Amino acid sequence: MERDAVKTGIRQNKELLDSLSTFIYSLLSRFDGEPVFHSWSHTKEVADVALKLARQHNLEPGQTEIIALAAWFYYSGYFDSPKDYVLKSVENARKFLGERSYPEERIDQVLSLLKAKASPDSEISAKVLHDAIISYKGRKRFFAKAELLRLERENLFGKSYSDHEWEKIMYKSLLNCTFLTDVARQEFQSRKNRNISKQRKLIHDAYKTTVRKKTGKEFGRGVDTLYRANFNNHIRLSSIADGKANMMISINTIILSVIVTLSGAGFTFSSTFMVQNLRFVLPIFILLVGSLISVVFAILSARPNVTSHEVSMKEVERGESSLLFFGNFIQVPLNEFIDYLGRLKKSQKKLYDSMSIDLYFLGKVLQRKYRLLQWSYTVFMAALILSVISFSAIFFYSNF
Repeated sequence: MERDAVKTGIRQNKELLDSLSTFIYSLLSRFDGEPVFHSWSHTKEVADVALKLARQHNLEPGQTEIIALAAWFYYSGYFDSPKDYVLKSVENARKFLGERSYPEERIDQVLSLLKAKASPDSEISAKVLHDAIISYKGRKRFFAKAELLRLERENLFGKSYSDHEWEKIMYKSLLNCTFLTDVARQEFQSRKNRNISKQRKLIHDAYKTTVRKKTGKEFGRGVDTLYRANFNNHIRLSSIADGKANMMISINTIILSVIVTLSGAGFTFSSTFMVQNLRFVLPIFILLVGSLISVVFAILSARPNVTSHEVSMKEVERGESSLLFFGNFIQVPLNEFIDYLGRLKKSQKKLYDSMSIDLYFLGKVLQRKYRLLQWSYTVFMAALILSVISFSAIFFYSNF
């Protein structure tokens, strides 16, 4: 009779766990997109490990059943309420077990186990459940599981992680996880330690990958070549602008000198000579004024331009200015300039951002140079054309 009762109890427990497995599967399948980490297969894995640990501790069948039920229900409320899923899981357990007339006293034990905070001083049931939940961290499949967890969080919370950020989160998770039972430590601790060692390498690799992505290093030397070529182009364009400005200064200076000299010499001739040549005063005056305006624009273009407003470190931190230009860094104390360069050496992103700012303002200087140079050439050309036209008109009018 007693043996038959035991067999009946085992059969009933198996039927309960089988129906619970089906219930959890249907519960998780309600959500859009199949859960990739807190899935039915992961829940089954936790339940299997919990059952195995309980049996290795030679716990009585009733206590083992309580642990198995709690393991199945533990993540059942995760997708209904991710931040406080245990409360929802407790609600699911109460409803399921109550509908199947499970003893109220044992229901309370399942619910208490779900809500329990495991610690080294906890009862064996809580420690076994805790170790079963974190057992994947002491297995080879931890890294595959970690990627599934990352994908699930990004889909569920709409937050993306860089490789470096995620690897640091997983490393911290491994360090903070502690197996509370001797059986779990013997089975999972060694692999967990190897996982920690491997995770440290992954953090280092992810950091290099993240830096390369932020700075464009994954494109090889392309980014460095981009900045180098642009700075060289700006220097060449600046030299060309200065050469053109010097040429305009030389040409217009010669013209002004010749006009002033001839005009002054004209007063020493006879009054008849002056009267005869007064009709050409207009074209000479046009050329004189045009050359003067042209040379002024050319001089303004070639004139060195140093930052006139005071640059503050707040502007630099906001990305509104860069201390790579001498006109800016001479305005700040030496210690602040050294600290600034120290920060640039530690962050390639800040370094490239500062170079971008410097490149932008070099472009602004070039824009001003070429705009003034354009006005210089335009005025000079217009003065020549008007001078020749007026001279020709006066000459033909006077002689024909």
